[in-house]
This record gives sequence, structure tokens and C-alpha cells, in this order.
Amino acid sequence: MKRLSMSFAVVGVVLATHVWAGSLTINGSLTVATNLTAQSITLGGVTQTNLNWLPLQGYKYVTVAEGTNDLQRGGNLQAAYATATTLNPSCSNRVAVIVPPGAYNLGSTNLVMNTSYVDLIGLVPAQMTSKQVFTNSAGRQSAETVANVQCPVLIYASASAGTLSQSVDNVRIESLTVTNTGSGGAYCWSVGVPNTTLRHVSMSSIRTTFSAGGKYIDCVCVGSAFPGADGNYIDCVGGDNSFGGDNGGVFIDCTGGDYSFSGGEGDASGTYRGCVGGTDSFGGGSGTASGTFIDCVGGPSSFAGYDGGFSQDGGTASGTFINCVGGDNSFASNGDSSGTFTSCTGGGSSFGSLDNSTKLQHCQGGGGSFGGYEASQDFNYNVGGTNTFLMLPQLPTPSTTNGLPSGTVYNSSGTLKIMP
Repeated sequence: MKRLSMSFAVVGVVLATHVWAGSLTINGSLTVATNLTAQSITLGGVTQTNLNWLPLQGYKYVTVAEGTNDLQRGGNLQAAYATATTLNPSCSNRVAVIVPPGAYNLGSTNLVMNTSYVDLIGLVPAQMTSKQVFTNSAGRQSAETVANVQCPVLIYASASAGTLSQSVDNVRIESLTVTNTGSGGAYCWSVGVPNTTLRHVSMSSIRTTFSAGGKYIDCVCVGSAFPGADGNYIDCVGGDNSFGGDNGGVFIDCTGGDYSFSGGEGDASGTYRGCVGGTDSFGGGSGTASGTFIDCVGGPSSFAGYDGGFSQDGGTASGTFINCVGGDNSFASNGDSSGTFTSCTGGGSSFGSLDNSTKLQHCQGGGGSFGGYEASQDFNYNVGGTNTFLMLPQLPTPSTTNGLPSGTVYNSSGTLKIMP
């Protein structure tokens, strides 16, 4: 019997159990069949310790790296902003610093936003306000915007110069809560910012000596907020003395505390729709209300009202007022109500001196209102622009068709007329 022989050929068997530290140069492609494990990796000059989500940097964004504590995250935020400023930001190439959920402690330093077109954006969209129905002083239901902060990103510091300090215009800030644990403001700016936009931002305080300008949407500041407000404000909430100074901005569904909306002898010359203020608001406290006010509610001495200070002159309500409500001493109670008022309600001693330019239609006031004409449930004055008249009681509507007119009797230059 012939014996069979068997041979084996071994072709290229390589076993690797360790790779020692050093440099690895690869020309071509690197394919990892299972997984790549590293404590950290640096790509394009950016070091990341956690690779379980989107890339940290693109040509139009920088994402803040994760950290193990608030201070480390604060440092990473500073580093991300510094990187973003090097990406050639411009009006056609805005660069966003993306801030993931978490708390970021800047310590005793602040984040100086010193480059235009570099924006600070919270990764998760936030909501800062909600709507609440209340009964105004006229006994009617109104809606106001109230603070209801829901935001997963918190940036805080104890820096006296402010937590966020803005020294340029053309910046966007969104979906962030910003506070200051020291004596500084949460958000500060040192230049005019007419082209800056804040959306869904909650701030513990604002400090500035410059007019606000810009656009603010769904923003909250519990302190004296939005000083020198001549920008555009939608669904914003501030505390006492908010929306202050002489402002000519646009305000939609905003809420302030006492002395808000140019209160305390200010000039409320802007456009206000669905806004709510407290005592001495809307140019209150012998100020000027020369703007347009629609569906607004103020407290006592609002709408250029009078707060009883003997050293103060009376206010001037020379604007256009539609369906507005004030408390006692409202609508230039001790001054000149020279504007146009439609379906407005004031408390006692509201609507001061009336002149030939004053127009009132379907207005109400308490005792001592309407320049001494006293209270009325439906006061009309100079509605047509040529006749000055005082409303008299409503005539009853005939139960049968007998040709008798029905309506409201008024005195027009000595002639009794009837308004249907």
C-alpha cells in the first residue's frame, strides 16, 4: 500500500495583540472592523473626549465639547467661541456656537461676544413665556404674557462685567438662560445693537447705558429690563421699570411691572398692542403717551396719568388709544387728553382736560373724569371732528314701527341730534 504525504502552506498569518504609543502614519484608507477606542482624539486642531454624537466643528458651526462639571463646560464654551471667531464670520457666513444642554460656569470671567455674525445658540429649542387670562380693572377679561421658563441650558458667572458681554452688533442669541451670581448683569452690551436678535432667552438682569434696539422674541428678565427700548419686542416679560426710557419701538403682547413702558414721566411714543403694565405705566406719572395703544392695560396713573406728586406737571395723552384700560388717574388725568380714544376705560379722575383736537367714542370713566364732565358709561366727544357734544341717556327703542328714531341724544352746537 502506497503512503500519502500531506503538506501545509502558511500564507501571511499576522496576529497583533498590542500597539505601543507613538505616531501612526496612514496613506490611504483606514478601515476599523470592530471599534476604535481612545481616551481622546484630536482632529483639525480640536480635541474631543466623547465621540458619541455629531462632529464638533463644521465650517459654519462649533459645538461646545462635553465636560464632567460646570467649570469645565464653561471653559469649553469659551474655547468654542474663540474657535468660531476664526472661521471668517460675515453677513453671508454666520457662524453658530452650538451649546448642548447643561450648566456652564464661567467663574469670575465673562464670555465677551466681540465678533459680529458669531451667534450663541442653545442646541434644544426653549420656551420662556406663556399666556394667562386675567380680569382687568374694567371687569373685562384680558390676556397677558407671563414668565414660564423652560430651558435646558444655563450659563452663569460671578463676573462684575456681566456673564455675557457684547461689544459688537449683528449677533443672535437663542434658547439660553443667563444669570449672574455676583454684582454684575447677566447680559450687558457696550454699543448700540439695532441688528441684534434675542429669541427664547431668560436673563436675571440687564445692564447697559445704551439704547437696546434690536429684536427680542419670547424673552424674560425678572429685573429692570430692556432699558431705552426702541427695538421690536414680542411676547417679552420684564419687572418694574422695564421697557423704560423714551421709547419709540414696537411692543406686541409684552408685560412689565410698575413704571414700565416709559413710565414715570417718560415718553411712550411707540406702538403697543396687547401689552400690560402696572402702576405709572405707558408714560405714567405725568409723562407723555404719544404713540399708538391697542388692547393695552395699565394700572393706576397709567397712560400719562397723574400720581399725586405736587411737583409734577400733568401728563399728555396725545396718541391713539383703542380698547385700552387704565386705573384711577389714568389718561392724562391731571393734564391734557388731546388724543383719540375709542372704547377706552379709566378709573376715577381719568381723561383730563379736553380740547378741540380730542376725540372720544364709547369711553368710560369714574367720578371726576372727562375734564370735569364726571362719570359716564358711554362718553363721546368730538367724534366727527367738528362737533363737540356731551352724551345724554339712551332713548328707548320703540316696540312698534311708528317712525320715532332711536339712539343717543347729544348737543351739537345748541341743536339736539340723535346718533343711532
